[in-house]
Amino acid sequence: MKQIVQPSAEQLAAWRAQVEKELAGAPFEKLVTRTEEGLAIQPLYTETGVDPGLPGAAPFTRGAHAAPSRFQICMKVDPPARRRPGALAEDLDGGADALWITGHDPEALERASARGLTIVHDAGPDAHDAPDARTADAPRWRSVDPIGDAVRDGGTVDLRALTATGERAVRVSSVAFHDAGADPADELALMLASAAAYLRALTDGGRPVAAALAALWTRIAVGRDTFGELCKLRALRVCWHKLATAVGAPDAAPPPLHAVCSARTQSQRDPWVNMLRMTTQVFAAALGGADLITPLPFDAALGAASALGRRNARNAALVLREESHLGRVIDPAGGAYYLETRTDQLAREAWRRFTEVERDGGIVALIGNGQLHARLEAAWARRAAAIARRKEPVLGVSEFANLDEKLPAPPRQAQAHHRDGEAFEALRTRVEAAPKRVALILLGPPSEHRGRLGYAAALFATAGVRAEEVAAPEVGGGGALGALVATLDVACLCGSDERYAAEAVGHARELRAAGAKQIVLAGRPGALEADLRAAGVSQFIFVGCDALATLTELLS
Repeated sequence: MKQIVQPSAEQLAAWRAQVEKELAGAPFEKLVTRTEEGLAIQPLYTETGVDPGLPGAAPFTRGAHAAPSRFQICMKVDPPARRRPGALAEDLDGGADALWITGHDPEALERASARGLTIVHDAGPDAHDAPDARTADAPRWRSVDPIGDAVRDGGTVDLRALTATGERAVRVSSVAFHDAGADPADELALMLASAAAYLRALTDGGRPVAAALAALWTRIAVGRDTFGELCKLRALRVCWHKLATAVGAPDAAPPPLHAVCSARTQSQRDPWVNMLRMTTQVFAAALGGADLITPLPFDAALGAASALGRRNARNAALVLREESHLGRVIDPAGGAYYLETRTDQLAREAWRRFTEVERDGGIVALIGNGQLHARLEAAWARRAAAIARRKEPVLGVSEFANLDEKLPAPPRQAQAHHRDGEAFEALRTRVEAAPKRVALILLGPPSEHRGRLGYAAALFATAGVRAEEVAAPEVGGGGALGALVATLDVACLCGSDERYAAEAVGHARELRAAGAKQIVLAGRPGALEADLRAAGVSQFIFVGCDALATLTELLS
């Protein structure tokens, strides 16, 4: 094997100097970005010095198995009351290896058992130790998760339901935290806090530590940051090993891992983009070492998924597994300096936050006193602010909105606490119910206004408005826009900075004199802001502005 030669300190310094030269003297740190949870992403990584161990060995960074593991495709079954006829048979015949069943659903349990499929059964608080005789021979993960239920549905946490559970019967899940807005580090920290609470309840009930650990399995939501989510699954195993070591079971292997495509990232508008989201999420989950993966149909956020949606979800996962051969390689991320470093950083940050939760009394106490709810609401507020400013773009919703789309089904109330696109989608629904007329007033030749014309047109499209393009007459040209302006809800000036300096104030005055209701300028106003506002400009739209708040005010 060819030896990898590490760059010397002198070579790295020369590289940094060249980068800073290309950045016109700007500091190298300009290339450093931050993740949602605050971790620094460097432009260059070298050997980490962190030993991830071997596959199947502690600390299990590289996976719980010493050999390649073929992940199972686990389709979530709609409840009987709203299950489309034939949907169950489609999953059973279409390539599913496992079914995720919630509540009382004897038909799904029987049919999955007859096929020998793995059954993931969210049985609810009334779950008991003895499996149903009809499914006694099927691989089955029965699960209760009173902490997740309390976060999702409200109420208090009752850990007494854990005393009668058997092996792989207690679910430790991040899904409720993820749906409520938690960042990846908080997802892991709160999973660890949940696991600690469940282990205490089980051992206090007389169960040995090893048996208590064997009762647990994990479910984790997988979002849209492919490399970040891959590292999240790896970091979960590292943290779990540390937790098991802390409770006296250092040799305990990580529990089975069920990865679920994120409902929070799904959009109701342009739902076909959800196919891309689901595919990248399955990809990240597979490379992160998940045992079961649940792909979401592209129209799941619109209601009961269609036959097309479910088939597409199954087939995408099948193609990734059988044709792209994901799972044939043990831990593809292993040895990649960037991914090893990010895994280590995320694991350390998650453990730090977990210990803070424990010092504050544990997750059950935080739920009881309202601190966890406040923590998740604050996390969602930060995320919503980034989405509103389009720093976290939602493809098909806040970016590249499709004004000609025909939705396969009318939107309905989402199951997730939050969805990334919900605020922009709600604005678009309101505007489409009461259409607005917007004109983009083009200043100068196309070479001057093309860039801001494209930006403004795309921005108004996110609210469901197809803006008209109108060439501006010369300033003082005699009110040629008068008849049009009287019918407009918004007039938006689009041009270059130089053109604005020469003409924007004059055009704004003429638009106001012609009766314009709202005058907007595409771009930052700079030193002209006071004069433009005095001339009638009420809003400025530019990259980084609060697009959601601005559009809401303009189009309300």
